[in-house]
Amino acid sequence: MSDVIDQTIDGILKEVAELPESFQISGEQHLRSDLGIDSLSMIDLVMHVENKLDINIDEESVGSFATVADLQRHVRDLVATPVS
Repeated sequence: MSDVIDQTIDGILKEVAELPESFQISGEQHLRSDLGIDSLSMIDLVMHVENKLDINIDEESVGSFATVADLQRHVRDLVATPVS
């Protein structure tokens, strides 16, 4: 399941950052400096991830996403935790 989540996030990142489909995304890349995700793009990114994966990312968590791996880890945790 985590591969599907990571691939989904990679696709959304490419779309939001307007990167070519052939661009290779890795967990170590910084959202801002390496991929050009600014604050407005971050909002767009979070909205796309929430809609595509049917999750809710709280605003306080968004500021902690420095790298692609940070985002992936948080989303995997949300998907794995059932809503009560």
